[in-house]
Amino acid sequence: MTRASITLFTLAAVLAGFAYWGIYTLDGQHAFDEMAGIVPYSAGLGSVILGVSGLLTWWLNWRRTRRSGQP
Repeated sequence: MTRASITLFTLAAVLAGFAYWGIYTLDGQHAFDEMAGIVPYSAGLGSVILGVSGLLTWWLNWRRTRRSGQP
């Protein structure tokens, strides 16, 4: 894995944890009430985007190294 894909996956996991806390826990629901509740949902969407970007980065690097014959 490349450093970029590991970084993207790590950030996606952090955002997913934040989104879970903000949406599904009682403390998170009290911290983000009413219109501020969009913050955890945005973090969840950002988590998906970063996760897909990390997967795409990993796949493109894997394809490039496979074609060049490097380990």
